[in-house]
Amino acid sequence: MPYQPGLHLLTTVYSPRIDLLQHSSCWKTFIQGQIEQHQLTAVGQNIHDFPGGGFTAVHCLTESHVSIHTWPEYGLCTCDVFLSNFRKNNDLITEAIMQEILRFFEATRHESHSLRR
Repeated sequence: MPYQPGLHLLTTVYSPRIDLLQHSSCWKTFIQGQIEQHQLTAVGQNIHDFPGGGFTAVHCLTESHVSIHTWPEYGLCTCDVFLSNFRKNNDLITEAIMQEILRFFEATRHESHSLRR
């Protein structure tokens, strides 16, 4: 089977939900639910809460990854979702997860870029 590039979405999310940007606890529950809902395979994660607020996280998947870095002091976070299309086309799942991230943070606006890789 020839390699088919997957969709990689990179988004800056502007959110009034400073509480969700401050600590990773709600994010952990949310992203685990997304991974399970879309039947993705988690192979590891690294999450760090910063003193004073904000967090960074990378969730490694057999399909690739989801990452986030938050800046509660600016009311924003940067996220990326990349799922390869090695075994099947995952574009719809990639888009669905990003849409759920926007809903989760109650985004007031966002700036997105997409790549094929």
